[in-house]
Amino acid sequence: MWKFYQPADIVFGAGNAEKIAEIMEGRNLDKALIVADPFTEKCGLAKKVMDASAGKVLGIISEVEPNPSIQNVDACIAKAKELGAESIIAIGGGSAMDCAKSTAAGYKLGLNGAALLAGAPITDALPVIAIPTTAGTGSEVTAGAVISDKEKGIKAAIFGPAIFPVLAIVDPELTYTCPPSVTASSGIDVLAHALDALTSVKASPATDALAVRAAKMVFENLEKAYLDGNDKAARDNMSEACVVAGLAFSQTGTTGSHACSYILTSKFGIPHGEACAFTLDSWFRENAKVRPQLNEFAKMMGFSDAKEVADEVAKLRSRLNLRSKLSEIGVTEADLDEIAASSSASGNMTNNIAKIGIGGIRRLFAEKA
Repeated sequence: MWKFYQPADIVFGAGNAEKIAEIMEGRNLDKALIVADPFTEKCGLAKKVMDASAGKVLGIISEVEPNPSIQNVDACIAKAKELGAESIIAIGGGSAMDCAKSTAAGYKLGLNGAALLAGAPITDALPVIAIPTTAGTGSEVTAGAVISDKEKGIKAAIFGPAIFPVLAIVDPELTYTCPPSVTASSGIDVLAHALDALTSVKASPATDALAVRAAKMVFENLEKAYLDGNDKAARDNMSEACVVAGLAFSQTGTTGSHACSYILTSKFGIPHGEACAFTLDSWFRENAKVRPQLNEFAKMMGFSDAKEVADEVAKLRSRLNLRSKLSEIGVTEADLDEIAASSSASGNMTNNIAKIGIGGIRRLFAEKA
């Protein structure tokens, strides 16, 4: 038995961000607060969307850090209350969307960021409109958000169907100005979402089809977008791959590569996508031992088998100038026990089809020496 629940209304196409008023009107959405990162406001995009909203956007808040904190969430909730917001618009990458979703839930439920991080049930939220500016997180079509208590060193995901965005406006033009480093890290995250979806205990025929499609598109387009940011076709295809991968992992959750990424980000400062890519090839090899069907999926992507997919992940990582060795990310042999234990304890590790334990996880990292 399998099921597929996806309530997000997706509007895909160049120039759609400028049609925000029309799109919101058609869905009875009004009185919105824009939650953005500082760059999105500084470059004028948030203001541009506000100006195009025909008065439907009441204000902008942009104090959102990478890996948003509970303090960011609390500030956004306070701003939403001040304005009397009835909806939240997230503009930016994953951090803006995570903060916006958390804000929508906290506002509606009367909770602060700390309560959400502590695991308070997310049973309701203001409507969220997601407008991604990177081809990466897929957060515009998922029911999760990641927030942090940086004073306590806690970073965790919160989940609930109530924080599925009601509307995803995916405008590939907004990704055209992404610098190469962001294109690489966010784009490899799309690949991690696709391959993780294929290696989840919750995988289904529907998610497999979406994940294979997304992975193939990444292999065919990411390097082109990285090398030439003006390659509009590659940019557009990466935006599509991001949404398609998001649709897949919105149902399956993520698996080993993501479970192993969190401590690399929180303790060693590695950007999320790059941190996921660090063990992505190793996990695909391990999972192919448990799910031989990955070899058939590999052929659909244009490869001979799962091993060749994993090999190409490693090669692509190198061509994108993403780090592949422990020494490059500041990890030593003495760190491996902590990294393995932390990765093993991540909730999404239970989704992974290969059960290799703490010792196996340590081995995967040790192979990166």
